Amino acid sequence: MAAILSFFESSLLLIMYSRVIKSLLRFRGIKVGKSFRTRALPLVIKDHNSIIEIGDNVFFKDRVDIRALKGAHLKIKSDVKLDKDVRIVATNGAKVTFSERSDIGCYSIFNCGADVIIGKDTLVAGFCYIQTGNHSIARHIPIRTQEMAQQPITIGDDCWLGGGSFIVAGAHLGAGVVVGANSLVNKSVGDFEVVAGSPAKVIKNRM
Repeated sequence: MAAILSFFESSLLLIMYSRVIKSLLRFRGIKVGKSFRTRALPLVIKDHNSIIEIGDNVFFKDRVDIRALKGAHLKIKSDVKLDKDVRIVATNGAKVTFSERSDIGCYSIFNCGADVIIGKDTLVAGFCYIQTGNHSIARHIPIRTQEMAQQPITIGDDCWLGGGSFIVAGAHLGAGVVVGANSLVNKSVGDFEVVAGSPAKVIKNRM
């Protein structure tokens, strides 16, 4: 299977298919850079007040879901890779940036009602969840009808989020942070710290 995928990625078929999808994206008003590649047609939702920019050499490894609404600005910079069923929702005027060479694993979800930055060379494993909002929970009012409080999230350069990690509103991860699998990060993490658990705690520092 790996050999077949490798052949497909280097083949004229993939190049031609990607060019067709690129043209469709541009028709939708999305900026797409050079050497864009995709294995599947992405689901893209964008209103007239929002911006989506895709840099050079971006690779959608399979179908992805990208949405920019209510004046949001989503930037997917050069050499970024998005795996199968990655979902990115930017809304409420949020500025969301996936920096150069970041690599996002399958089924990861980014709900961005506030600004989110994913740093350069950062790896996000599969099934991770980045959530900038929290519901209010006042009594005698259904939670689903209450407004969400939004706080930005920053994940620094050269970080690694293990599979199933959950990063909640207001968390700031410095450069070089490692988050253990299935961890809940609900506060800021210093540069080069390795954290794990729910809630995540520092277990060591990168050497």
